[in-house]
Amino acid sequence: MSHRPHHDVDTLPLTTTGEHGPPRRLVCLTVLAHPQPEMIGARTFLGQLELGRVIALSRLSPEFTTPDGQLKQTLNDPYASRQPTLLAWRDGVVLTPPAGESRVLLAGQPFTLPQRVETNALEHGVVLELSSRTALLLHLREPPRLVPLSGLVGGSEALDAVRQQIVRAAPFAVPVLVTGETGVGKELVARALHDASPRANGPWVAINVAEIKADTAASVLFGHVRGAFTGASQDHDGLFARADGGTLFLDEVGEMASDVQAMLLRVLETGEVQRLGDRRVRQVDVRVVAATDQELDGNGHLRSPLLYRLAGYHIRVPPLRQRLEDLGMLLAHFRAEEMARAGRPKTHGWLSAGLVTQLAAHKWPGNARELRNLLRTLVIQADDDERLGRGFSLSAWLGAVQEAEPRAASGTADAAQLSDAALASALLRNHWSMAATARELGIARSTLYLLIERSTTLRTAGDVTASELRTAWQQVAGDVDKMARVLRVSPRGLRLALRAAGLHNTGTTADDREPADPRP
Repeated sequence: MSHRPHHDVDTLPLTTTGEHGPPRRLVCLTVLAHPQPEMIGARTFLGQLELGRVIALSRLSPEFTTPDGQLKQTLNDPYASRQPTLLAWRDGVVLTPPAGESRVLLAGQPFTLPQRVETNALEHGVVLELSSRTALLLHLREPPRLVPLSGLVGGSEALDAVRQQIVRAAPFAVPVLVTGETGVGKELVARALHDASPRANGPWVAINVAEIKADTAASVLFGHVRGAFTGASQDHDGLFARADGGTLFLDEVGEMASDVQAMLLRVLETGEVQRLGDRRVRQVDVRVVAATDQELDGNGHLRSPLLYRLAGYHIRVPPLRQRLEDLGMLLAHFRAEEMARAGRPKTHGWLSAGLVTQLAAHKWPGNARELRNLLRTLVIQADDDERLGRGFSLSAWLGAVQEAEPRAASGTADAAQLSDAALASALLRNHWSMAATARELGIARSTLYLLIERSTTLRTAGDVTASELRTAWQQVAGDVDKMARVLRVSPRGLRLALRAAGLHNTGTTADDREPADPRP
């Protein structure tokens, strides 16, 4: 076929933008799917586009570098065409498809005429399929900062920022609060913080504090001596004594009982613990890392004094939908784990580019945990098939997950029967708080996110464009609560979107303010 000149192109209708000119960050291609597992996550930067040059993308060029920087090679996929797809910058990235019979898919759709992917679409990322086995994410990002930390899978700009925060906070003994949606990997971040700290050789003690009952909390946290109460047949060290010299990880801290919060606040302030029935007071050296997926705005279940004490440093873990670049590496990681668990050959279980494109379009309300569950399902269903996901329906799987999801014991609402209007009404009554709305409706928050995702009228803060954010910001003089009502999105999600857009909140209350940075 003959290529059309770049002044006559179709614009890919993925998003709208009023901004033109070179991107603020570099154009990047990241491998999401590839027949060679070691190539997944490899990337190449196309900074030359900003200089008006044309880049040829095929199995033969350009060279990609793995996230660890150890391997540098072309895609070399025999199923991909030698005929190049041309990429050029003109108010976005203009893609000209290859000549001849070769077929390339953009966002799951074939294109035979040049297409423009605008800057706002590049911020989120668009999937480009070169063959049935190779898929690339076309997106914008800053050059990577190589910070090797165990346990954290991915090489996205968002995860790089988390790694940088871990490295900054690790040398200090201050408490750290890790927040993020359910399933993002908050405990992995906490463990990486411990491993990077001077306490790495000390004990690591983790507990879900939501499971601690008020009547046993003192014994669980601080221990007891023999005879302290009925059934205390021997001395027992509490969590703080066991974690002395190391790290105590408190998960689901937002669900902690009020009486337990008071006990925890005291030991954080004094560093002293006293076992039940013991007259002696013991000094402990424990770094506390707490995690929660609740909205911490000072009006929730977690008391403000404890919140400020825990948040000596605050690390937010981004949701999977904001680190789409990591999707391929997470898929490869979970695939390898689940294949090994099932006793399957490592050479089996490759994922098609088409399936990866479907997964990239999902918003992942359950984040990495939901992705792992999906891979587990694919491995179980695959039997001895070389390819995972043959005949798999993402929508059917999501429906089955929603049906199986446990409902709140006090809930009476039937999620399947909720109309968009009823859902919007509940969100409005609760000022777009996801936690409060889920409690009122008697459903899990992951179900609420699914309902919003499937709605044709509702959206999340991640769906708000940068231009909308700026316009709303100016209209309400930076008052986030007013912005949330105007944009009809969660205030918590909106704060994250504002930070990502470089807009800082000037209309917050004292409860919303960031804790002090512990760095000297």
